[in-house]
Amino acid sequence: MNGSEKMLDKIFQSLNQLLAMDSPEDDEKQRLISENPDATIRALAGKLSTRDVLIVATVHKSSPYPQKELPAAVNTSQPTASRAVERLIDLGLLVRTRLPNNKKQWQLVLTVLGQQIAEAKVEYDQDLRAQARIIASHYSAEELSRFNDFLTEILEIKTKTQ
Repeated sequence: MNGSEKMLDKIFQSLNQLLAMDSPEDDEKQRLISENPDATIRALAGKLSTRDVLIVATVHKSSPYPQKELPAAVNTSQPTASRAVERLIDLGLLVRTRLPNNKKQWQLVLTVLGQQIAEAKVEYDQDLRAQARIIASHYSAEELSRFNDFLTEILEIKTKTQ
């Protein structure tokens, strides 16, 4: 095995560790939900996936949010996005209504509880970004760009196999 193969093994090991961190009890959801002072939010612990939190944050950015745009925004299929929306409605985080000018399409709006989750996610992301900035300062813009290109190409492989 040559040097680049060994490095590729290490990169995939790191990516797999990162992916394995996605669980209902991962650090992000612990901080967003389980450790929240609001009992209503704490009751959501273990019920939200990372995709659920991402959907709430996506709707938060542009509300009302057209439901038909959601699959592309969160990189999932339309049936998966629809099931997640149903779950989030059942959990009291989203409300779905018809578009005023097109009764065939739906729009999504956060409830007060959904807003609280979204705001906690924004705060968490800001903290994470600040930490990532420190790490990124050790690399040149070109190195970071090449790493991003590498990850994008890996994601394209993954997308083609689904």
